[in-house]
Amino acid sequence: MINKLSILVLVIMLGSCRGIQNPILKKTAKNFIYAADPAAEVFKDTVYVYSSRDVPNAVSYKTMQDYAVLSSPDMKTWTNHGVVLKPRSYDWAYGQMNAPDVAYKNGWYYFYFPYDKTNIGVAKSRSPIGPWEEAVTDKITSIFDPCVIVDDDGQAYIYGNDHKVDIGEPGSHIMGAKLKDNMIELDGAWVQLSKEKVNEAVHVFKRKKTYYFHARVGKNTNYWMADSPLPQYAMPKGKLAPDAPNAPNHASVIEFKKEWYFFYHRGDVNEGSFHKRSTCFDKMKFREDGTIETIIYAIDEKSLNEIKKK
Repeated sequence: MINKLSILVLVIMLGSCRGIQNPILKKTAKNFIYAADPAAEVFKDTVYVYSSRDVPNAVSYKTMQDYAVLSSPDMKTWTNHGVVLKPRSYDWAYGQMNAPDVAYKNGWYYFYFPYDKTNIGVAKSRSPIGPWEEAVTDKITSIFDPCVIVDDDGQAYIYGNDHKVDIGEPGSHIMGAKLKDNMIELDGAWVQLSKEKVNEAVHVFKRKKTYYFHARVGKNTNYWMADSPLPQYAMPKGKLAPDAPNAPNHASVIEFKKEWYFFYHRGDVNEGSFHKRSTCFDKMKFREDGTIETIIYAIDEKSLNEIKKK
């Protein structure tokens, strides 16, 4: 039998060997916020995490109204910049503010935020933390959970899923479209990229010459692979990660200093709940064929329970 002290030591060792201390923000810290829906980006050798904000007394998603930024130069020390964007201050943005994303092009950082759940507004700034100004005065398109990438050739793409938005075949799928050089207009129609239906939380990243698409399907985050940014249909590869406790996943992936990281949120830390989530991250490992090993969360309660049974 393994005693409680051994379990504690094992957990500490597991976290230490990965060089990760989750969650990123602790409730005991000054100016603590519940940072959810993490969209992680790397700009100028610094990691920025753009997040939705859950209010301390949240009992639904309706109180999601603004966005925060966390940053780190080393993935160890983090700065909480707090709320940096309040879209409701724009007279055209209203309703629930779901998961955002940020992309950089031609000297500007573009902040893509969904207002009223699916209307995509855009703010811009010369700095990755703001101040942010209106880049548009109306929605640029409608999609759920926007993700934007700028490819190696400078072409930008926007992705999402058509949950709550009727595009293409019935049901919710991974969708993608080109953006014009101005980053605020679609350059063509939306294209369906998955045969399989997904629930939400689409995110896209590129490694070497391969494009990876991931989204929540049931209680897991699944992933697909393709050799182009708008494939006719990406190839399904299975489970990337399970849902973390008390929070359906909304995840993003970055490469930083030759390591790959999976960002997600969970509701079982910081005295949280289903509607009070905190951002965490874990390392990712790729196999030789480019597929990804399923993420095992360093602080997953299920893993601790399995240890206790031994």
